[in-house]
Amino acid sequence: MKFFRWQKGSEKFILIIIFLLIFFLHFWKVGELFYFGIDEEYQSLLALSIIKDFHVIWIGLSAANTGFYIGPGLVYVHSLLLWLSKLDPIILAYSASTISFLTLLVLFLVVKHLFDKKTAIITSVIYSFSSFILSYDRRFWNSTFVPITTILFFLSLVKSQKNPRWYILTAALLGFSFHINASLFIFIPILLVIMYNRLINCTHKKNLKISFFTIVSSLIVFIMIYSPLIVFDFVHNFDNLKTPIRMLQNIGKEIGGLSFYSNLQTMQSTLTNFWYMDSLPQIISLVIFLCSLTLIILFILRKKTFQEKILAIIIGFYLFVFMFYPGKILDYYYLGFFPFFAIVVSLFLKRFNYIILLLLGFIFVVNSFVNLFNWPINSGLATKKELIKKTVSVIGNDSFYLETNQDYLYFGGWRYLFEAYGKRPASSQADTMFGWIYPKEISSEKPELKVIISTNKIQPKEKILKTIVEGSYLSYIVKNSL
Repeated sequence: MKFFRWQKGSEKFILIIIFLLIFFLHFWKVGELFYFGIDEEYQSLLALSIIKDFHVIWIGLSAANTGFYIGPGLVYVHSLLLWLSKLDPIILAYSASTISFLTLLVLFLVVKHLFDKKTAIITSVIYSFSSFILSYDRRFWNSTFVPITTILFFLSLVKSQKNPRWYILTAALLGFSFHINASLFIFIPILLVIMYNRLINCTHKKNLKISFFTIVSSLIVFIMIYSPLIVFDFVHNFDNLKTPIRMLQNIGKEIGGLSFYSNLQTMQSTLTNFWYMDSLPQIISLVIFLCSLTLIILFILRKKTFQEKILAIIIGFYLFVFMFYPGKILDYYYLGFFPFFAIVVSLFLKRFNYIILLLLGFIFVVNSFVNLFNWPINSGLATKKELIKKTVSVIGNDSFYLETNQDYLYFGGWRYLFEAYGKRPASSQADTMFGWIYPKEISSEKPELKVIISTNKIQPKEKILKTIVEGSYLSYIVKNSL
């Protein structure tokens, strides 16, 4: 029976197997499964403008429909990667898988350091083999860096309790958050609560006092990283900083008012999808959600150690803010929440018998592999690349207008891909959204041909010159009648 006890040798063996499987999951069919949509195109076009004509930019992407612009840091990273690959976005696919794998390594090391190895192993399995997490790990956009940032936030906040110099890392992470994703702004109130608690207690405990050096260093680090947005706000009458005021004024108008019920539904579906991505009967989905929520509430009520208290504060803020946010909450906003959710579940499961844990882990891992192998590989980047190359070979030297038969907001990415893999369109459907990035590249003359990209058979008004089929996509080449 010794084999079935949780021993050091068993942990090492299981750990090796886990990370080998994780590596395989993240790098299997990278090109075929990489998603390149309108979010990826937006950042790629900004990066491409820097590659073609290097110039300093002070802002990056807009944050949803808030009117706030994040910093340009990731745009510069994006441009460097595309420059190295000669515009081929396949480098983004490998970068996404690499960052995701590093995130899992950081998660394991942080949980092992702050809790124990057993909790770290269970957390790694729960988080890394979640089909929901795997689906987003196959994308390279600003949300790709959210999980690793939140994990490091957690580490810095816990470690700063005994060594305030860790606040320098916290300040750096807060600065980088303004270059990554607006969902990370949730750590601003979290940090304020923790700092207030320190201020209250520092009169009784000398080790809680923060030195002048740490305060100044933290401010300098934050300002240096945040500085591009300072320049932008200074030039544009502090328009970015006024965003929270505009949002409060627009509650019930453009933003849509309080969306408690809608946000609760998103929370339910997202927590359910974390465990199982396929559609489930409503009653089963509700049971999974209630069990997950109950586990979180019990953890918050029974927290003991300092790291558990910090964990409870972070999780509590995520649930409260995402439930009462005056606007639409999307499922990927929870990417920064799930590393902590996995830790909470692990702290509960670590009490179980070793055999039960192996059985549960085996079922979860098998489900993850089955889900991955069922993903369609005929609609990823590799398929789009092949379709574009075949289309361009037919077009030849003729100019063309590029459009899709669907709303470009949900079926975008094609304008950049045509330029990267074949030939830049003279004008395109994407121009109404992104034309401000490349105004000089939009032809004022009528293109000779039109290319229509679709996922189903259509009958264009114009005479079809050629139809190309590749995977789940169709490319219709017609005479341009615009």
